[in-house]
Amino acid sequence: MIYLTLGKGEISLNTKNKIINSAIKNFFNLGYEKTSLSLIASEVGIKKPSIYYHFKNKEELFILSINHILDSLEDQILTSIKKVDSSKAMLENIFSCLIEFNSNLSIMVGNNYNKPINMLNLFHLGRNRFPSLGERIDNYYNFLNDTITNIVRIGQKNNKIRTDLSEESLALEIIAWLEGLFMLSTIYSSFNINSIRQNLYDNMWKMISAEATPKTKTKKSFFKKKSFSKTISLGTKW
Repeated sequence: MIYLTLGKGEISLNTKNKIINSAIKNFFNLGYEKTSLSLIASEVGIKKPSIYYHFKNKEELFILSINHILDSLEDQILTSIKKVDSSKAMLENIFSCLIEFNSNLSIMVGNNYNKPINMLNLFHLGRNRFPSLGERIDNYYNFLNDTITNIVRIGQKNNKIRTDLSEESLALEIIAWLEGLFMLSTIYSSFNINSIRQNLYDNMWKMISAEATPKTKTKKSFFKKKSFSKTISLGTKW
């Protein structure tokens, strides 16, 4: 089994982190009920009682595993945007960070690097079973939404991102677009998100860049007796 920290490559981990990695893999692949502490202990190479030295029970292990994923992801997002100073580069780094994180998580659960997993399944399981995780998951998406919204505002202030777009709505659209890409990657065998990640981002940026001028189109009515024109704004959504 490959042990790794999410997004940082393969390294030697301590026992607690090995338990968490094994737990994430099995909770994702088998679900909560079918994942046993005996199975996790066997994969890590320890006795089952040793798990209780680090975790009270399976419930605590599951909750801490989800928190581990979200904490790691938030840290890596913040680190990625601190490396650059332009709104375009910040959004691109978040985009790449999320893809890289999900790709490495895919390796952790035994899948292909080029088929990033959809974490929504794991989040949905956690939210339904443990209310406290619902709040933690909401906090993550609030963090991601606020981070992207602030970047969009910076871009609009510096005339890099279209000012006719609502920063709050645009942030949510970017998040939904990314989650949709990960979901598509899990069900569409021909879709390799890593091979076209740069093209995907470039296309997104072209649609929100201040250089993209919204176009208008005049559409005639189908009614012949009362002829009137209607102006439809194109490009307000991407």
